[in-house]
Amino acid sequence: HSQGTGGLGALVVQRLLQAGRFNITILSRRQRGDVPHGAKLVVIDYNDQSSLVKALQGQDAIVSALSRDATLLQLPLIDAGVIAGVKRFVPSEFGGNLQNPNTRQLPNYKNKVRVEEYLEEKAKTHGITYTYIYNNVFLDWSIENGMLIDLKRHHVPLYDGGERAISLTRMPTAAQAVERVLTHHAQTKNRSVCIHEVCLSQRQLLSLAKEAIPAAKWREEHVDLQKLEQVAKDHGKQGVPNISLFHAFAVKGGFGEGYGNQFSDADNKLLGIEPLSVESIKEILADGAKKHE
Repeated sequence: HSQGTGGLGALVVQRLLQAGRFNITILSRRQRGDVPHGAKLVVIDYNDQSSLVKALQGQDAIVSALSRDATLLQLPLIDAGVIAGVKRFVPSEFGGNLQNPNTRQLPNYKNKVRVEEYLEEKAKTHGITYTYIYNNVFLDWSIENGMLIDLKRHHVPLYDGGERAISLTRMPTAAQAVERVLTHHAQTKNRSVCIHEVCLSQRQLLSLAKEAIPAAKWREEHVDLQKLEQVAKDHGKQGVPNISLFHAFAVKGGFGEGYGNQFSDADNKLLGIEPLSVESIKEILADGAKKHE
């Protein structure tokens, strides 16, 4: 049972349909025309518990891919899941390692932490179980958005010098992890899994980009994460929209030292997540650059 139709939600639905062993219902706040063949759409209202419970009846698992601004809508979903007898809840995590105390304290993760605490409480008292999927920084998304490396302007914002290797994962691989969690339900019960495809620094990525796109002239910018955070906080005080502040903390958690963003391979092995080769990364960079030609 899947819920959420953002970029990642659509990939999760696609992956679960391909697996051919799940009955999939998509919960959406509005009618949609893009429901894939083999999935069922139910339009729900998060304020109407009985409609939520009815939609969840007979489902074994809820996978949430709700966007960041809708994180707290997972609370009524958890309540309805408990009443409907759902066995597993996979909340919309798919970012930093919230089991790391420093990451857990970052303000941009406050609502996700609240959802985790709520789920853990319900798991103790009501028998629903949970799995948190952490994948640190999305490689494909961060390249498309120029956060990791900007292929359009040939610009690299090197966070704290860009020397630290960090865990990187592509979005379809996070969707694959969802499927594997559901098929390894005993081994993933009431715990987090940390998955990644490669541990790479921005400097390493830049040297691969130079090989993949030989004609480009690259501009390096050094971004001090402490300063980035301070600038974002000052903007926040001046009433400038808070997206920059979210970005500053997300980058700090994803790239900074002490935030548990270099994952081990243990959960990759458990879930059969394959590492990404250097050649594949160069292909991703070359393909990304072609989009801007």
